Amino acid sequence: MPNALSNSFRITLPLCLGLMFLLAAACGAPAATSETAAPAAGAAPQATAPAAAAPQQVVATGAPAAASSSPGQQQADPPVANVLDRPTLTAGVIWLDSPLDPVKSGWVANQSGMSENLFRLSGTTLSPEPWLATDATQVDPLTWRIGIREGVKFHNGNVMDAQAVKASLERAIRLSPASADILAVDTITVEDKQTIAITTTAPQPTLPGILITPALAITDAAAADAAGEGNFIDARALTGPYIPTAYVQKEYLNSVANDDYWGGAPPLAGIDHVAIPDTNSRELALQAGDIDVAINVSPDGAQVINAHPGTRTETSGIGTSLVLWWVNFERGTLADPLVRRAVAHAIDRESIAGLVTPAGSGSFAELLLPEALTSCPGVSAPGYDPDAARDLLAEAGYADSDGDGILDKDGQPLEIIIGGYPERFQLPIMAEAAQAMLADVGIKVEVLITEWSVVKEPAWDLFGWYNGVVQAGGDPVFNISQFAGLKGDASGSGSNNYGHYDASRLADIVAPSVSVSDLDGRKEIACEALAVITEEAAFLPIAHVYHVYGVSDRVTDFEAHPSSYYFFNHRVGLSE
Repeated sequence: MPNALSNSFRITLPLCLGLMFLLAAACGAPAATSETAAPAAGAAPQATAPAAAAPQQVVATGAPAAASSSPGQQQADPPVANVLDRPTLTAGVIWLDSPLDPVKSGWVANQSGMSENLFRLSGTTLSPEPWLATDATQVDPLTWRIGIREGVKFHNGNVMDAQAVKASLERAIRLSPASADILAVDTITVEDKQTIAITTTAPQPTLPGILITPALAITDAAAADAAGEGNFIDARALTGPYIPTAYVQKEYLNSVANDDYWGGAPPLAGIDHVAIPDTNSRELALQAGDIDVAINVSPDGAQVINAHPGTRTETSGIGTSLVLWWVNFERGTLADPLVRRAVAHAIDRESIAGLVTPAGSGSFAELLLPEALTSCPGVSAPGYDPDAARDLLAEAGYADSDGDGILDKDGQPLEIIIGGYPERFQLPIMAEAAQAMLADVGIKVEVLITEWSVVKEPAWDLFGWYNGVVQAGGDPVFNISQFAGLKGDASGSGSNNYGHYDASRLADIVAPSVSVSDLDGRKEIACEALAVITEEAAFLPIAHVYHVYGVSDRVTDFEAHPSSYYFFNHRVGLSE
């Protein structure tokens, strides 16, 4: 892996300069940037506690829906479709960096309306609802029976039935160790043309939620395998309302309408996605009419867009994404629990949340998960208390021996590095604000704004991050386990425990969850885990962020889903 530090820039600006930047951005160009879905995965040992869980049913809603990639360039002749009299929508997105083949990530295909899963995340309840499935019943602790929707075809015309779903899931298990880990499948059996039974090696009381994971989108496995590495686009192996026709990673992704879509032909001829990593550039492109939708805009940009003739914003109502700081447990400074607690008290996280998520764009994140998912009245994070921070640092043996305003111990000044990446405009703002607050208690801070991949290197103490925390059907235990390194997701990109937090205490707390299927019981487990995470300052949450989109007034029926799983569905249109 190349040293990402060589491509970074370091800043140690005082807070006032950061605020001046914000004011300037509000008067013209909005602030810095954004991404879609950063990596996450890893493996955790499967707990074994085979207690019987009551059978449960997921009721079909029949609602068709949205969805949103392979190195280099892929292109295919567009399929025959009556699209000449329909407009094409252009979207400015942050990242186009994952393969289209779902088993290699799934995010881009899911978000852009190309792939679909058996279940999807409800935009109102954050619970799993049927998509390509019709229902799911837990037959016993190890077995789920899932009904498959009739009338669905892959883009190549092949029928999606129970056998095809079985082959798709088995392909994901075969090609993605992370998918195999989170599913823990023993066997998949075809019971009839529209029914499969999934038997797991350990109880999976929330399996429908796990099947929401983009990497588990249903694919024509035989066609995908026959197309070969790097040719997934030619397989036409997905089911969504849009068919990919050309893809150059980090540049563009084009698609044409799937007129044979099971939910009805889309009103668009297709959707062209353009990668515009810089938030300011996306917002300006929308105002100039170069794009019709800007994915994820800044609060300042939203004000400009809403005041600009012909454009508006659409905002999700629940903050399912989180900005936080990973805490590095492997560097000596914050490995000391006294110093970690001092840092937690020294940073006014609620004040910073107000900077990065003004009213209407998010809320203060006292805990890892939003209250809409899990409310834990008995658990509270360390409050802003600089005096308590100073006392803890003194207890840890730090003092200002030379009167320079920086604490030291054994001749070494107390210094930390706060990292982050520019694609999310919140992260530089957070870092600069914390820099000033920590200086007030005697901690010198260097701010390092660099590539996101630096999070995998040990050269930081706090690292700013933006990621969805409502995955796997909103199961709170799964999401906590993922961030604490107990369980990976199915992106195959590494553990989501970038601070190398020792989660052994959490493992014991979470282990009984394999036999708990009711949501209230899982919330109790989640709150117990959150209490430990908060006590140990495993990471420092800042804000739960709404998804804010800039939209041309020509765009019709756009739905701002609270999850970054889905950007476009088969209903969105574009007036002349």
